[in-house]
Amino acid sequence: MKAANKQLAEWDAELNQLHERNGDLGLKVQMLEQELKEARRDREANKNLAPTVAEFPEPADLLNQLKARRKKSRADLADMEALLEILSYLKESD
Repeated sequence: MKAANKQLAEWDAELNQLHERNGDLGLKVQMLEQELKEARRDREANKNLAPTVAEFPEPADLLNQLKARRKKSRADLADMEALLEILSYLKESD
């Protein structure tokens, strides 16, 4: 009977340790879920800040703006198209 009580006490202690560990792991899971939500929210906020290809001006408009600011600029429409292509590539790689 004494041995059975001792075994029950050991199992009870082991069960309590497992409950504590389970509680700690549950808390860790909650913390990681919160961290993941914050990371996703930050990622979405950063996406909204970056310009999209649709927000870039048309090549001709960009060329006209450049010519208005720098009258002697030797850039042409092909240069503006290449510039916008580079910018869109850089945006995609982020």
